[in-house]
Amino acid sequence: ISEMRWPDAGDIKVDEHRVLYSGRADGIHEHGVGMILSKEAGRCVKNFTPISSRVMLVQLNASPININILQVYAPTFDKSDEEVAEFYNSIELVLKILKKHELNIVIGDYNAKIGQGRTSEAVGPFGLGERNIRGDELENFAMTNNLVIMNTWFKLHPRRLYTWKAPKDKPGKIVRNQIDFVLVSKRFRNSCTYVRTYPGADIKSDHNPLVAVFKARLKKMKLKKKRKYDLRKLRDPTLKQNVQLELNEQIGTEEISNNETIDQKLSKLKSTIQYIKQKFLKPDDRKRKTWMTDEILCLMEERRINKGNSVEYKRIQSIIRKKIREAKER
Repeated sequence: ISEMRWPDAGDIKVDEHRVLYSGRADGIHEHGVGMILSKEAGRCVKNFTPISSRVMLVQLNASPININILQVYAPTFDKSDEEVAEFYNSIELVLKILKKHELNIVIGDYNAKIGQGRTSEAVGPFGLGERNIRGDELENFAMTNNLVIMNTWFKLHPRRLYTWKAPKDKPGKIVRNQIDFVLVSKRFRNSCTYVRTYPGADIKSDHNPLVAVFKARLKKMKLKKKRKYDLRKLRDPTLKQNVQLELNEQIGTEEISNNETIDQKLSKLKSTIQYIKQKFLKPDDRKRKTWMTDEILCLMEERRINKGNSVEYKRIQSIIRKKIREAKER
């Protein structure tokens, strides 16, 4: 999203989506860029960097290569050349630190008209309308940074090319321009298979949604599960005593050196505690339910052994059900 007009910067959840945004630090609702990610895409964000009210970076874990997206909003035509130069310089600084073997995309409202006709390796033959000075600056920026302006490379009806409708646009006097662009690293230009606008979309904006399709898949990010230990086992007096004895023995056998730093001593203590948890408090993988007891597990094993004896099997099954009810009521 360009010209989002949200102040400050943030990362929030809205319904089932993740919204990242970067705006003005002084609280003024002006400029601003943002990105709305699906639940799946939101999990793949490995880094979000708000740079200014006109530029932000979102890095995604993807396959076969990671994706880096710079969302931008360029100064309008009435702004000074110095402000425009500062805008492009801020993007270049980010591009210099991004990995060249990853898919780098610079997308947004450039407030520039590239026009129709191929003029360089960065510009395709299927742009729209006439070029302006800002269009020259955009092409120079793309050439300098080995980028390709992808929505000038697909032959489409003009209705699928224009991205912005001017306020003075009306029946009989059509004023529509292509000022939003998708720029991609020249090395990966073939990964972009399609770019078009959707003028029929109802988004309450004078801009049309600009959609680009890439041959890259987001990685399925698995949440790392922390190893859990069954602290309830410490309720058993015998086991609790064994843990205390083991802890005293382990700490007692550790050689204490005055040359060791606090961090080294702390590391040894953590290792000892981890060893004890693994030895005494490791959860029984069979105990999926919190109410499961050792007695019930033994009865289940006995029931399994008597599977061929229907009378005994039913008797044990009846006991198990009773024990489960009692355990759940505790």
